[in-house]
Amino acid sequence: MRDPFTLDATGATLTIRATPKASRTAVTGVVALEGGATALGLRVAAPPVDGAANGEVVRFVAKQLRVGRSAVTLVAGQTSRVKRVRIEGDAVALEAALRALLA
Repeated sequence: MRDPFTLDATGATLTIRATPKASRTAVTGVVALEGGATALGLRVAAPPVDGAANGEVVRFVAKQLRVGRSAVTLVAGQTSRVKRVRIEGDAVALEAALRALLA
């Protein structure tokens, strides 16, 4: 199975499949998407109202990867369950943190 993230010189892009209105925000594992792609499964406590769930996704990713919120940007999927998040930072450190998150 492919990784749900890609790395480049300035950071990483992570694909997430979010499920809103969960009892708590937590990783559910790696899930398969159409076309052989994968995503990080993420239950989100916030409801999908006025961007609350998107904000919770950004906060959770920043906290788990130990980067500032300003380093995490939602780049696609604002109104979809499948989202792409850009994380700016050292690619080597981000890869280690992402692998730990997926474990």
